[in-house]
Amino acid sequence: MMVKNIIVCIASVSLVFVSILAMNNIVRASDDFSLRLILDGEDTPEGETVTIDPLEFLKVELRINDVTRDVILQKFSLSIILAEQEISVRSIDLGNYYLAAGESYRNEIMIDIGEVFTYDGRPLATGIYRGQLKLEYTMGGQEKARSQWNYIHISGNPLSTPAGAAGVVVGAGTLAAILLFVRSLTAPSIPRGAILPSSVSIKPQTLLRELAMDRLEPTARGRVTGSIASAARKAIVKGKCPICETRLKHGYCYTCQKSAKDTRREYTAKLKDLTLQTARLINDGQITTLDDLCKKLNINRRLGSDVIATLAHAKLVKVKGLARKLMGKAVTAGIGTGLSIIIWVTIGGLAFLSTTALVIILIASVVIPLVVTKSLQLKARHDIRKSQ
Repeated sequence: MMVKNIIVCIASVSLVFVSILAMNNIVRASDDFSLRLILDGEDTPEGETVTIDPLEFLKVELRINDVTRDVILQKFSLSIILAEQEISVRSIDLGNYYLAAGESYRNEIMIDIGEVFTYDGRPLATGIYRGQLKLEYTMGGQEKARSQWNYIHISGNPLSTPAGAAGVVVGAGTLAAILLFVRSLTAPSIPRGAILPSSVSIKPQTLLRELAMDRLEPTARGRVTGSIASAARKAIVKGKCPICETRLKHGYCYTCQKSAKDTRREYTAKLKDLTLQTARLINDGQITTLDDLCKKLNINRRLGSDVIATLAHAKLVKVKGLARKLMGKAVTAGIGTGLSIIIWVTIGGLAFLSTTALVIILIASVVIPLVVTKSLQLKARHDIRKSQ
């Protein structure tokens, strides 16, 4: 179900992407006059990058020539675009300036960049954004517009901005998600000390049925019992008392008033007995989920999870329902990675991320971890079948 939802999300993002491209392909051409923009004293063609200090003004020299018909100049604006969304705009009223055919026009406009990118004297963000310089006018009773696209590079230290601080938080969260995901991939099917979902299902294996029905020879039964004891010991989290879960101090549990060795021995014995009881109940069809197990044996989810982990590590049962949890971790780590890349590439001024790049990064950040996870799961299943 999760994979299906992800496919639907990707399809939706792709549809939005195609729609944006279709809108961007609408070109407004005009032969009403020639327009030239001088940015900060330099003749800057469309598509080039303009570097701006967020604490200073952007000087725009507006030059209009070759006017074919009478025109009324209304407004000049600078829009900052991120992911095809206008995040800020600064407009200058041109006072309905009347320009007759054959006349020319020249005006020097100062745009306060600080109004867009600063708060209380501090830059809000740095990086490269798409900027639209637009002239709005009326000609022959019709409202028209001429525009020029340029990349706006806001200089400065990204770490000193709120956007940079947000990037650090997102990056830290992403790193934690990636480490958790990698740990889940490299750890056994059920990590030590993990508390499983109540709905996780348990499927008995042939060995469990033979054990529960006393069909194993004494030697084989001894090996299985030894495997259960070994798996039970592996369920214990180091540094914590397995009985009360308080942290051990100098090899002693001051809550239980017992040494770490005694608590481990006691918990292992208890877990072994509960595991054998559970094996019989599973074989009789009385237990199919963790919730069933906890209710039947009147134990909490932590202890029930350890019982299931012991059964699984002893190869007596297969546990279903964990793959969805692993897929969820993969998606979380992937989305966080994609967002971190987008934030740091943007505010770091490394490059301008177009809509195409944004969509590719977001899709890849979800698809790649899912593909890796699924591939490793399929490989693990193949290895298990091969070894049987």
